[in-house]
Amino acid sequence: MPEDESFTAYLQKFAGISWPRWTDLPQFDLYMDQVVQFVNELITPVGMGELTPTMVNNYVKKGIIGAPKKKKYSRAQLANVIVVAILKPVFALDTIAAGISYQLVNREPQQAFDAFILTFTAAIQKVNSDFGGEMVLTGVNKTDTTVVQNAMVQLAINAVIQKLLVDNMTVLKNVRPQGKKK
Repeated sequence: MPEDESFTAYLQKFAGISWPRWTDLPQFDLYMDQVVQFVNELITPVGMGELTPTMVNNYVKKGIIGAPKKKKYSRAQLANVIVVAILKPVFALDTIAAGISYQLVNREPQQAFDAFILTFTAAIQKVNSDFGGEMVLTGVNKTDTTVVQNAMVQLAINAVIQKLLVDNMTVLKNVRPQGKKK
């Protein structure tokens, strides 16, 4: 079935992306266009949407990332832009900012970023293995619309529940983005 082949190809593309660890990020500061290009090369192949300079400027205005120094962004700022780009399809920017701040409590930026990327990569590998094999229904290997429908519903429900839990955790922990006061 062509849809199954397309989905399998998508999963393989998603799993095949080499999500950078801290040491893989450029060791020199980048200009805005370089930041946007670097991040877009990661996120656009899997349909996460395109990052624009306006979006990066908005992240600076909201305090999610620090202002560039001499129009250049550091490795820590680039790491935050990557995290925001990955999470923004699901979470509000304030929630992402609060989450980044909380992850930096008692941790260096490189530790927090690597933990995020490793967890994200592991989740991608799990999804790829969950959906990579043939679907089995009553002992017969075949593609079944009901199984795919159930998987879609479960994933959608899990996304909603997980979003609500993260939103609630940021409220309960009274987490605010760096630089923002109540």
